[in-house]
Amino acid sequence: MKKILAILAVAAVMQGVVFAQKAKPVLEKDVKVNYVKDFQRQVTDATNVEWFEIDEKTFKVTYLDFEKSRQAMVFTPKGSETHYFVDKQYIPSAIKDTVSNMYAKYKIQDCWVRKMRGKMTYQASIAKVKGFLWWKKTTNLKILSFEIDGKFIKEEE
Repeated sequence: MKKILAILAVAAVMQGVVFAQKAKPVLEKDVKVNYVKDFQRQVTDATNVEWFEIDEKTFKVTYLDFEKSRQAMVFTPKGSETHYFVDKQYIPSAIKDTVSNMYAKYKIQDCWVRKMRGKMTYQASIAKVKGFLWWKKTTNLKILSFEIDGKFIKEEE
């Protein structure tokens, strides 16, 4: 039993390390003031607000809206974008088909509608999933972009 708990603890730490390399959680007071004000102006009813620093100039905020739907905003010096997350059962079949045909060994991790400069597209994060039972490891994370009708655009960098 102790070995199992030790393995679970190591796996949790490793997943946390991978996430931390991409986006570091920060307190709201450590975020650029104009980003916080812009977020508060655009989203007045947010709950469960969490801020992340992606790099020195890029911040991401995740939150629940008044309907308890998960959303996020990304702020950069060039502007902001909003992500409306899609439940797995509502991911368009065109996106599922593209992933299964072009990325056969990958699984969809998350899918969202991305609104940037008035244009809406779908984005999906995909990864290879290795492991068994309770121990799962995701590798080779990729972000794919799709037109709103589900047509594949490109693999993001």
